[in-house]
Amino acid sequence: MILQALTDQLQQRFQHEKRAQVCLWFDERQEFARLLPALRHHLEGLEPPPFRLLEYDASQYHGQIWLKHQVNQVHGQPSHGQPSLGQKRQRFVIYLPLPEDRLEHDGAHGEGALELLAEYRHAGITWRLGGKRPTLFSFMKQVGVQLPSAPGDQRRLYDDGRDSLLAQYAAKFADRPAEFWNPLLSSELAQSRLLGDVDQMILDLALEPEPVWRSLEKEGLAAEFLAMVRERYDFAAPDFEGPSHDPERWVEALVLVVALTECYLGYGEPADFPLAERLPALGVRSRHRELLHRWLRDSESRGAWEGWIARVETQVDLAEWAQDKPGFSRGFPHLSRMRWRRIAQSFEAAAPRSSTTAAFFAKHSALIDQESKVAKASLSPTGSWQLLHQLQALVTAAEQATRLAETVDTTAALARLFVEQAAAVDAMHLQVRHEADKQSQPAMIQVADRTYAAYTNRLNSRFFERYVGGADADIPTLPYVTPHLEERLWTTQGRRAVVIVDALRYDCAGLIAQQLQSYEVTLTPLRAALPTVTPMGMTALMPLSGARISCEIQGNSLHPKVNGKDAAARGTRIAFLKDFGADCREIAEIELSPGVPEGLGDLLVVFGHTEVDKIGHGSADALIRHLHLEIERIVRLIHQLHRWGYPRVHVVTDHGFILLDKKKLPETVACDPAWCRLQKERFALVPAEADLPVATLPFVWDPALRVAVPPGLAFFKSPKPFSHGGVALQELVIPHLVSTSRKSTAKRIGVDVVVPTAELMRTAVKVILRPKLPDSSADGQMALFSAGGRTLSLDVLRTEASGERVSVLASGPREIHLEARPSQHQPEPQPEQQVTLFFHTALSFTAGELLHLEVRDAETTQQFPSGGLVLTVGRDM
Repeated sequence: MILQALTDQLQQRFQHEKRAQVCLWFDERQEFARLLPALRHHLEGLEPPPFRLLEYDASQYHGQIWLKHQVNQVHGQPSHGQPSLGQKRQRFVIYLPLPEDRLEHDGAHGEGALELLAEYRHAGITWRLGGKRPTLFSFMKQVGVQLPSAPGDQRRLYDDGRDSLLAQYAAKFADRPAEFWNPLLSSELAQSRLLGDVDQMILDLALEPEPVWRSLEKEGLAAEFLAMVRERYDFAAPDFEGPSHDPERWVEALVLVVALTECYLGYGEPADFPLAERLPALGVRSRHRELLHRWLRDSESRGAWEGWIARVETQVDLAEWAQDKPGFSRGFPHLSRMRWRRIAQSFEAAAPRSSTTAAFFAKHSALIDQESKVAKASLSPTGSWQLLHQLQALVTAAEQATRLAETVDTTAALARLFVEQAAAVDAMHLQVRHEADKQSQPAMIQVADRTYAAYTNRLNSRFFERYVGGADADIPTLPYVTPHLEERLWTTQGRRAVVIVDALRYDCAGLIAQQLQSYEVTLTPLRAALPTVTPMGMTALMPLSGARISCEIQGNSLHPKVNGKDAAARGTRIAFLKDFGADCREIAEIELSPGVPEGLGDLLVVFGHTEVDKIGHGSADALIRHLHLEIERIVRLIHQLHRWGYPRVHVVTDHGFILLDKKKLPETVACDPAWCRLQKERFALVPAEADLPVATLPFVWDPALRVAVPPGLAFFKSPKPFSHGGVALQELVIPHLVSTSRKSTAKRIGVDVVVPTAELMRTAVKVILRPKLPDSSADGQMALFSAGGRTLSLDVLRTEASGERVSVLASGPREIHLEARPSQHQPEPQPEQQVTLFFHTALSFTAGELLHLEVRDAETTQQFPSGGLVLTVGRDM
C-alpha cells in the first residue's frame, strides 16, 4: 500500500506540469531514506515504470554532475533535451536528503551549493503535499493511515528523522496491504511490531550481547530498544551511555536490578532492604519478577542467566541480611544455597525418626515444591531440592499405600494394590535411592529405605497370611505365566519379537513403558512359577503344551526337565524354542549388528540379558546404581526391533526380586535342613506328606514336593539385600510387556518444523515442533486427538570433505516425543514444543557455512520436512 501510494503521489505531481521531466524531492530530515530501496524495487516491477528514481549521494560520487548526466544521457537524447519522434519522454524523480535552500546556498560545513540542479526548480517541479513540503507523517496521513492526534504522541513517532519510529516502521512494512494499516499507529504498536517481544530481545541480548547489539544498531532499532526497556522496566544503566559502549556491562547492570527487585518482592518488600536505592519505580517492579520467571523457564536462556548472576553475585551478598527472614528469591543462587544449607540441616536432624520426618515435610512442603521447580529448569541446580521433592512424594505415596493395605483382605486385592502402587512406591524408591547415592545424601537414603520397608513389610505380611492359607497357589485376576504366554505370545500369528530378561521387576517394566510413548504399550501382571528362581521361571516362560515336565534335585540345585532334558541349562531352552520355530539370537548379536541381519525369522527370541540378576546377587547397591542403564538398554532394544520390522515386541521375565536395607536385614526363620530336599535363602522344597512348622504351597511340576516359604520378607538362611525365590509380591508378580508399532494401527500426526531464524549467530539453534492433522483427516480437532504421537530424532549435521555428514550436537541426536492427544499423564494436548540444540563446544564454524537440520521419526525415519532444512552460519564461531 505505502509504496504504491508514494508512487502515485509522485506521478500525480507530474500531472500538474506535463512538460516537466524532473521532480525534485527534498527530504531534509531523511525521513523517507529508508523507503528508497523498497520504492526502487517497486518501480522496477511496473511496466513501464512511471519515472526513474535517482538519489543524491556524494559519498558514492552521485553528486549533481552525475545526476545531470543521468538525466541528459537517457535514450541518447539530443542536447536540446527534446525526445525523438514517437519516443515517450523519460521522467525522473531526484531524491535530495537536503534542505531546499541548498540549491542557492552552501551547506553548514562548507559544502558547495547545488547550482547545477537549480534549473530543475524552474524547468521542472518540486514534490509538494497540499502545497506544503512533505514529511513522512503528512504523507502517511494523506494516504489514510490512522495516526495519533495529540502532539506529544505524534512527536514520539516522528522524532529522530531517519531513525524515528515512523521511518523505521514505514520502511519495514511498506509492502503490507491496506488492511495492515487499519489500526491506529501509536508508538506502542510501532515498537511492538518493530522489535517484537522486547523481553525476548533482552534474553537474546543476554545470550549473545555483541552480535545481537550489532544487529539492533544495523537495523536502526537500538535507540527504540533502549527506550522500550526504560519505559517498561525503569532501567537506563546510569553509569554509562548504553550498550553501544559495552553491551555486556549493560546486561550485567540489568541482571543486577532484576535480581534485586525479585529478591525484594520475594521477601515481602521489607523496609530494611539493604539496596533499596537500586530498585526501579514501584509500578514496574512486578514486571521485573515476571521477566526473571520467564528467563528461568526458558531452557535456552536459563544458562545465560546463571552465567550473568554468577558475575553479579561478586558485587552483592544478601545472605547475612536474609538469614533469619521468611521469604523466597529465585534470582540469587547464594540465597538458594543459604536456604538449602538451612533445610538440609533441618532434614538431617529429622531423618532418624518417622515422626520428625513427617513433621519436617509438613512444615517445609511449600518451600520444597517452589525450590524443586526452580532446580528442575536449572543447568546447575543448587542443593538437592528435586531429590528432596521426590523423597517427599515417595513418603506420601508409601504411607498412603500402607494405609490402603490395611483395608483390603484378599490376595487378589493385595496383588492389585501392589500393581497400582508400583510406579509411585517401588519405582520411585529405586529412583530416589539411585539419585541419593549419586548426590551423596545418606540421610535421604535412610528415609527412603525406612519408608519403603514399612510399606513392603506390611503389604507382604498381609499378603503372605492370606496366600499360604489358601487351598492352592492361584491368585484371582493374576494369570499364571505359562498358559498366558502360550495364548498371548507363542500361538499368535504374525511377525513378533520376544526379549527374555532375567529378573525384571514389575515396576521396572513400568519405567520401560514410560519411555515407549511412540508405541502402543500394554503391561500385564502375571504370577510367576514357584519357587521364583531362574531355572523354574525361565522354563515356565516356554510353550510347554504337550511337553513332559518333571523336576530333579541335584545337590542343592533345582533342575526342571522338559521332555527329559535339563531345562535349567540355557542351551536346552534355546534348542527347545528353535524346535518350536523360533529364531533365537543372543542380545549382544542384536545390539552390535550394523544393520538388519538377513533371514530373520517371523518369531525372533532375544536371550542373554542377565545383568540385573548378576549385579544384584553381587551387590544390591551396585544394582541400584546400574538399574537405570539396563532399563534404557531394553528400551533401545525395543526401538531397534521395531525398526527391523517387528510390529509387536514382547518383554518377559522369569521372576522379580526384593531389595532390603542392608543395615536392617530381617531375622531368619527356622527351617531345619533335615526337613528339606533342597533349601535356599527364600524357599525350600520339602516332601508333600511332611507335617512341618513352616508354610508351604503346591509345587506345580511335582506333586510329591511342596514349596516351603518364609513369611513376608523373611529368610530361611543368610539374609541378603537382594534376593528372590519366595512369595513376596515384588518376586511373584512379573510383567508381560507388549509394545506395538502404531503405524499399522493408527494414523500418526504430521509435524511442522519451524526455525525462527535460519541464520545462526551462536552455536545453537532453536527449533519449534508443531503437531498437525494427518493429510486425510476430514474432521479437524477430533482427528488430531485420534492420531498417534511421534518420537522425533533431531540432529544438526555438517558435510565433511569426504562427503560424509556428521553431527555437530554436543550430545548427539536429541529425541523429543510429540503427543497429539490427551493421556493419563498429559491431560491437555501440547500445541507445540520448543527445543534448543546446542553444538559441541570443541567445534568451530565459519561464516557462510551450511549446516543441515534433520528431524526424523525415530521409528519410521520419515523426515520433516522432506529434504530437511538448511541453516547458514552467520559469523565465525
